[in-house]
Amino acid sequence: MQTLTSASHQGRKAGSDQPNVSAQYIYSRFQSLGIKTEFQSFEFKSGFFSTALGHNVVALLPCDQTVCGRKIVVTAHYDHLGGTTESFYAGANDNATGTAALLAIAEALMPVSRSADIILLATDAEEKGLYGAKHFVTTIKPEHYALNINLDMLAVNRKNTLYALHDRSSKKLIEQFQKQNHPFSVFATSSQFRLHKKLKNKRINWHKASDHYAFSKKKIPYIYFGMGIDSKHHSKKDTLENMDFAKYQLVVESISDFIVSLARAPLESTN
Repeated sequence: MQTLTSASHQGRKAGSDQPNVSAQYIYSRFQSLGIKTEFQSFEFKSGFFSTALGHNVVALLPCDQTVCGRKIVVTAHYDHLGGTTESFYAGANDNATGTAALLAIAEALMPVSRSADIILLATDAEEKGLYGAKHFVTTIKPEHYALNINLDMLAVNRKNTLYALHDRSSKKLIEQFQKQNHPFSVFATSSQFRLHKKLKNKRINWHKASDHYAFSKKKIPYIYFGMGIDSKHHSKKDTLENMDFAKYQLVVESISDFIVSLARAPLESTN
């Protein structure tokens, strides 16, 4: 979190000929764990008449059992709004929280016997229009994927609630998550209207609000974990100083435990 939100990362803005310092940092962290990792570059629209290059970081933890289920892909966008070393958008909650969680989940999965391939995908250009996730899904066969778990803005607020939006086919999986012993509240729903009511905000289409939408369009089941409304969203106040790290750590541990349990599950549990 400190590294991703530091001045040297200049707000992690998407659009560079080569993977930027943030992409390289994430890549090196996965590599240091011994995980097969690659950059996935793509072109995206950056203006009315211009394009730019984005760079996903894709890490693969392969199935190591005799019978393997369909793949699980865990996503978190690492890009943010950018800036300079003197003045930048740190993007601590949005989405250094999800990116750091992705790295922690990678560590937790390393010693686990896995019944499916687990792809850990740090996407670029989410802020520009979900372009990294949209590109990734063009490179896969959706029928080979059981689930997308998307992590975006995990710094739970004073209500101490983690929100889990999911498609209807993921209901049994989210019920499994809810059965875990959480030191925080979990509000899970497949209805954005219930989420609107809970959050007292109707402005956001939560099904389309982050990278899970790209997977949903390809009929891949998804669960989106996040904190809901953040008053510091897309402002320079979204910094480490405004986060409750104790709560954040508990959220990461709970989601990590859930993903580890899915990785260990037999084929039927991810259908």
